Amino acid sequence: MDYIDFHTHQKTAEGVITPRSFGIHPWKADQEKAESYDAFKNKSLPLFANAQIIGECGLDKVCRSNWETQMRLFEWQIMMADELNKPMVVHCVRAFNELTELRKKHRHNIWVVHGFAGSTQLADQLYKAGIWVSYGAALLDPKREKVRESLRCNRNPYLLETDDSDVGIAAVYKSAAETTGLELKTLADTIKERYTTLFA
Repeated sequence: MDYIDFHTHQKTAEGVITPRSFGIHPWKADQEKAESYDAFKNKSLPLFANAQIIGECGLDKVCRSNWETQMRLFEWQIMMADELNKPMVVHCVRAFNELTELRKKHRHNIWVVHGFAGSTQLADQLYKAGIWVSYGAALLDPKREKVRESLRCNRNPYLLETDDSDVGIAAVYKSAAETTGLELKTLADTIKERYTTLFA
């Protein structure tokens, strides 16, 4: 049985499939000094071209990075993903309205909000806008019932991940299977099929 760890900062364990990704995180947005999209593209294209997925990139209203710089850098990375026809892994904190507005202008590939810990209603809102979500180690936290409830009620495509957690992806799958009532292999097969769709 294959495990897909959609997004991780840890060394990938044997038997786990993790996509190669490259992107500039909003926390580091102020470090990007390119003054135009063309300059950004010329400098970064080899790294983006070598990745399977663009990101993680996105918007974060809690971090210290300048908001306008975040928006500009995120849009540049969206444009790169559009040109290369690659999916995106998105970091989003308190900026879901801005995210869905941007999505209206860019519909060429699949975006996935990683580390999703929001409500069922927010998951539905994102999917209606053409954005998937990915659940992670929060599913294992006994205090995070809202996350499990979101997964339990989510009828839209979702993925699973470990992000920067020390929890292995097998534990995330086990918790997701228990939460949804699915057989583990059924869940794994479904996630694998969705993962393949990202690159179709």
